[in-house]
Order: sequence, then C-alpha cells, then structure tokens
Amino acid sequence: MFKRSWLSIKRKLGRTIILTLIFFMMANLVLAAITIKTAVAAQMDYAKSTLGGTVAIQADMAAIRESQKTEIENGGNRKEMFKEMMRPAVNVETANEIAAYSEYVKDYSYEISSSANAGDLETVETKGFGGGNMPSMPGSSRRDSTSSSESSSTLDADITISGINAYAYLSGVQSESMEIKDGTYFDEDTNDQAMVSYEFAELNELSVGDTFTIKNIYTEASITLTIIGIYDSSEFNANANTIYMNTETAAKFLSEDDYNDGNYEVSNVKYYMITSENAEEFVEKIKSDFPDLAEDNLTIAVDTSEYDSMANSIESVGSFATTILIIVIVAAIIIVTLIVTINVKDRRYEMGVLLSLGANKTNIIGQIATELLVIGTFGFVLASISGSFLASKIGTSIVESQVASSAQQSERNFGRPGAQIGGSSTSSMPDMPDAPDSSDSSESNSDSKSSSKSKSMKESIMSRSQQSNIDLDINATPTDFLLLFVTGYLVIILALILPSINVLRYQPKTILAGKE
Repeated sequence: MFKRSWLSIKRKLGRTIILTLIFFMMANLVLAAITIKTAVAAQMDYAKSTLGGTVAIQADMAAIRESQKTEIENGGNRKEMFKEMMRPAVNVETANEIAAYSEYVKDYSYEISSSANAGDLETVETKGFGGGNMPSMPGSSRRDSTSSSESSSTLDADITISGINAYAYLSGVQSESMEIKDGTYFDEDTNDQAMVSYEFAELNELSVGDTFTIKNIYTEASITLTIIGIYDSSEFNANANTIYMNTETAAKFLSEDDYNDGNYEVSNVKYYMITSENAEEFVEKIKSDFPDLAEDNLTIAVDTSEYDSMANSIESVGSFATTILIIVIVAAIIIVTLIVTINVKDRRYEMGVLLSLGANKTNIIGQIATELLVIGTFGFVLASISGSFLASKIGTSIVESQVASSAQQSERNFGRPGAQIGGSSTSSMPDMPDAPDSSDSSESNSDSKSSSKSKSMKESIMSRSQQSNIDLDINATPTDFLLLFVTGYLVIILALILPSINVLRYQPKTILAGKE
C-alpha cells in the first residue's frame, strides 16, 4: 500500500504539485488565523494590565439622603442640616492601607484642598466672567468645625492650596491644559516643595529653587516652601494663585482639628487596578477589611469602561480571525474533496484491477489517504517555514496600534505606573521634565515616618506593576504549529469521506466489464 502510494505520488506529478500548493496556501492562512487569535489573547492580557480599571471611594449619596430623610422625620432642622452638610471623606491612613494591597493595585491617587495667606507676596488678579478684574479667592475653608477662638484669628485666604500625591493625576495634566515651563514635578516624596504658576512667579520674581513663605489661615503658622517647578495653564478659569504640592505638605495648611495628628481626610480617592478581572474581588476585600467605610456613608465604585471599550474592539478582531479560520477550513475541505473525488474516478480501472487481485477496499482507501497525508505533510512543513514569518507580521500588526498608544501613555504618566492620561494618542508630546530626585527629598525629610512609609509603598506597587507587563513579541508558537498540523490532517480526513463512499460501492467485475 505504501509502495503504491509513493509510486502514485511520483507518477502523477502535476496532481501532486497542485495538492501541495493547495495545502501550502491553506496552511499559511490557517497558521495566520491561529496566530491572530493568539495575538488577540495576548492583547487582551496587555489591555487588562494597562487598562485595569479604577476603583474609587466616594460618598454614598443614597445612604446620605436616607439618613437626612430620617433625621427630618424625627424633627431635625432642615435648613441647618443642609447648610452645614458635608460629603464624607476618607482618612489618609485608611487610603494608604488600601493602597498597600499591591496584588490588586498598581497605583493610587487622592487629594486635599485648603487655603493660605500670601503674607508679603503679591497675588495675581484674574478676570471674572463679567469681564472685570477681581482678586483670585479660593473660597471658604474646608469645614465649619473649627473652634470660635480659631475662627476669630483666621487670616484672609488669597492662596489656593491643592495637594495631590502625584502630579500625573492633576486634572489639568490629564486634560493636557497644564504643562511645566521650568523645573520639574512633585510626587509623594517631595515634601515642602511646590509648583507655582508662571504669573505668580513672575509677579513675585521667583524662580525654580527659590523659597517663599505663606501662612496657615487657621493657625497663622508660617510655612516655607521651595519652588520645584513653574507651571502654565491654558484653562479659561485657571487660578494663577493656586499652588500645587503633595498631600503631606498641603496638610500643613489644614486646621489642627482637620490635621488630626496626621490622619487627615483626603478626597477623590482612586485605585488603579493591575487587571480589571480582580476589581470586584478587590472591592469585596475593601468592604471586608474596612467596614467603617459603609458606616461613614462611603461607597466603592468600579469603573472598567476604558478596558471594556478596548476589549470590544479586540474581541471583534478575534471574531474576524475565527471567521477566516472557518472559511479557510471549509474551503479547503471542499477543494480537496473535489480533487480527490475526480482522482478516484480517474483511477477506477486501477482500483478494479487491485480489487480483482485480492486487495480489500480499506487497503485502497488507505492508499489514497497515505498519498494525501504525505503531500499534506510536505505542504504543511513548507507553510511552517514561510508561515512563521507571515504569522509574526500579522500578529505584530494587530497589537501595533495598542502598543503605540500604551507607549505614548507611559510617556505621559510622569513615573506613575497607573496613570491614565487623556488626550489624543496621536498628538506630539512635549519633552518631559526630569523626575524629582527622591533621595534628596528623603534626606531632607528623614524624620518623616509617613514619607518613608509612602516611599516604600510606592516601590512595592511599582515593582508589582512591572511584573504585570507581558511580552508582546507575537510569533507562532509550537502550540500554533501543532494546531496547524492537527487542523490540516482533520481537513484531509473530512475530505476523504465522500471519495471513500465511492470506493466502497465499487465492484471489480463492474469496473473491469465497463472498461472500453
């Protein structure tokens, strides 16, 4: 049987070349489709690690409204209640403890707002919506819980203090309306350093490296800050008297009650997930480990919309690859079946002679199958050589756009592994400032326990984030080649069904008697 198969392959050289080319082209397309699906799976993993979703701790307005309704029904004063109402916030110690869950979190952000008195410095006057000039006022104090003696000694506020643990998460940075004109940015380790506006710096003849002193409006304490950077903002409502710094420095401008021995409250608490798959698990862990959040009318919200949007487009590519794979397999089965059927009809006399000499029908079917397997294997091997290069190109092209987008995103995140910066992915990025020297900062704040804790926490999170990155060098793997051969042999087996039926119904006497 094997000898006859080999002789038939050599004798029918034209048919052999045609079948080889068919199997070769089919194998290339099948390998490409399989690799596309592999690339899609890899891209999904990559999207999960870069767009893992956000978990935010925010006010539970439904619980707050229910509490208000109950209090009013019990005789509470409606006007006093709504006049003094405040949204609940999260203690910074709690926020940091949750951020330490590095198996879920790759980065985090929170902020505080306060006010200060400029003292001997001049403030910038900005135009209001009516067109007239008016002094920039940050507004009233954070809360009305300060004592009467403290309130009586409070200074006028003409400076806005904005504290956030990382420059990358400022709203102006995310909307690309803010940029650094000189110097660098701050992070959670750069205590007693701040960023001032270009207008404020020019008005007071300040530059990077200079120090200036402003006052806490509650305690009248003078606080000296070093200018680490000078920013410029294109926002229409930008307050040039806003000074940005990390939260630990901004906390020095709170009242003594608000400071609470370093356990001050922070708002806009967000955690950026390593992978969106663990978001719900992370939420349950927070609820279990920190039940006081619910008691304080705080709720936990999960936002994976960015990943979901990306996943839909990725899955559409995967569906396309699946469709192509099915079409190629079906087309190959039909074409091979037709060729083998025609070949079987052309070899009826040969089969009649073999059957009359005592060969059984299974042996004849095995001969045809052997011929196809030998030719198919040769075609698959050739396709493996060329298809490896083709598959690599196709797989790489699929993830190319996402990789480019993520690379630009990394340039924008200012050292923050979880930063999700907005804006057009095709816009040109300005030169990024050098990262602040955390070693100098830690030396100048060596007696700050919270700074050391924050630094070690950051290192842990960044280390975990680096481990979450995956290799996007998409190439055909041994598994892909194995699937190629399995798929190819399956096509051959299916293509043999109809010709085998014809062989089984052949009778040697009928075949030889009908030979002209």
